[in-house]
Amino acid sequence: MDYWNQNADNLFPLRIRLIEDLVLAAGSYTESEQVPRGSVLREINGKPINEIIREMIANYPADAMNPYFKRKAVERRFPMIYARRFGFPENYTIVYVQPGRTAPDTLTLCPANNDSVRAVVFKNFNNPELWMHLIPEKNTMVMRIETFIYYDRVPYFTHFIDSCFNVIHEKKVKNLILDLRGNDGGDPFCAAPLLSYLEPEPLPYFAEPYGKYSMLADSIPRAERAFNGNLYVLIDGRCFSTNGHFCSLLKYHKIGTFVGTPGGSTYKCNAGRNTNIILKNTRIMLYFGRSTFAAAVQGMDKAKPIMPDIPVHETYTDFLNGKDVFMETALKLVRE
Repeated sequence: MDYWNQNADNLFPLRIRLIEDLVLAAGSYTESEQVPRGSVLREINGKPINEIIREMIANYPADAMNPYFKRKAVERRFPMIYARRFGFPENYTIVYVQPGRTAPDTLTLCPANNDSVRAVVFKNFNNPELWMHLIPEKNTMVMRIETFIYYDRVPYFTHFIDSCFNVIHEKKVKNLILDLRGNDGGDPFCAAPLLSYLEPEPLPYFAEPYGKYSMLADSIPRAERAFNGNLYVLIDGRCFSTNGHFCSLLKYHKIGTFVGTPGGSTYKCNAGRNTNIILKNTRIMLYFGRSTFAAAVQGMDKAKPIMPDIPVHETYTDFLNGKDVFMETALKLVRE
């Protein structure tokens, strides 16, 4: 942590999105927007931003070197990765093109502080609110699960899951859209109860007993009000860790239709009991997992991500117009 104590209040202040071959401004970590949403970023402090992104992706770690996870990780953690590579410059001078224009503009940005960046980057650790939305005219429930990181609030999570499926049962809902985008894992004790409502029969969660999760190597009893309708699962490159286990089980047992982009992990996850070492002379920090957890599947390739059945391609125009093409695609499948 010594490095982040140096001058961590001088972080790059713009949130970014990587869409097609463009690096887009998607908001700000500061109170002021500074740059219009949807502006195409060209340079930061004289360096072409596409070169910066390529270097970051090439050097970012991922299970099985998953390119989809790397891309999403760089998109989400850009200010922190930039600081690791280029330090903490006093100012950030960017070249960018505003939406609807062709001529570039130049602007010196006000940096963001470490707390404001971390509040966004690590928001999944702050127990984000779970929500569901019933669409009666489509006989469809949308359930949003941003994370399984409810280690100290498992009863809260399971109560939400129970309440959702109670509504589905009472309203006789036939379609469920399970939105797992951005879910980079968490507690298997949260994912397993969700599986119990979706599995066609009792299924094991883990391939073998793992410490306190040993019971999940046994078959998970099917929930009393398990869902028997049409399931659509939204995924993207941030689907990782426990979410990778969960999605691999659904995929392996042919439960639901996957909609989106390839996931960020496989049925195996190299995590748990993470260790970090700070090298004595250089003070370089090394982080690595010390164990592997595998879902109870057979024959899946540990080097290949969970693939969508229905691929989704988001365009620059979609982003500018605020279109959620993932959700629109799922709702189209419901209509059909």
